[in-house]
Amino acid sequence: MSEEDNKIEESVDETTETKTFEQESIEETSSTDEENNDPVEQAVNDRLTKMKSNMDRMVKERDEALKKAAEIEQAQKQSEIKRLEEEGKLTEALEMKLAESEAKLKVFQEENTKLNRDNVVNSQLAILEFRNERSRQMAQRDIVEQLVQNENGSWLHKTGSSIKDFIESYSKNEDNSFLFRVKANSGAGKTNPSAPSNTDEKKSLSQMSTDEVLTLAAKGQLGSFNY
Repeated sequence: MSEEDNKIEESVDETTETKTFEQESIEETSSTDEENNDPVEQAVNDRLTKMKSNMDRMVKERDEALKKAAEIEQAQKQSEIKRLEEEGKLTEALEMKLAESEAKLKVFQEENTKLNRDNVVNSQLAILEFRNERSRQMAQRDIVEQLVQNENGSWLHKTGSSIKDFIESYSKNEDNSFLFRVKANSGAGKTNPSAPSNTDEKKSLSQMSTDEVLTLAAKGQLGSFNY
């Protein structure tokens, strides 16, 4: 094979590789377009992703700040208790330890109460059809933030509504519609194919088409119509 033939063959190979690469790129783009062919769905998902990212960041920053504050406070308490014990003030040291134990118990009780609250909320959310898990999590956080405890320790919406009633109202609120799956619409004005029609009874045989007359004849109902 001559040098010129080699160059031609290399050129053909490069052209083939280029076409193959372009074809793969087109197929990948087409596949992506097929997956994201609903602009409304994509816009909703983008909005949820951005909101969830912001909320997660704020929650993380808050938790870290609270954790550091709690660690500093705990270190100060332990230091004070040790000082009282060294000075022989055992009663004061015991009172501080007791107060600390009561504070921890209160925290555990509050966490248990919140856990019960979340269980009630999640059980009500389970019957709703969300677009995806991110939508459900967003709704759960939004709802929980609007709940308060009454004198008996029960959780209610800040307006006084029960959790069940509030969640029902929340799901019907147009502002929250982007969180939920769109229900299929069978279309207004469509007649039920199984429903009997009485239009034939209002017609005379002379007004009917040949197919209608044959259908009535097959049913043995011609005798009940006027000519």
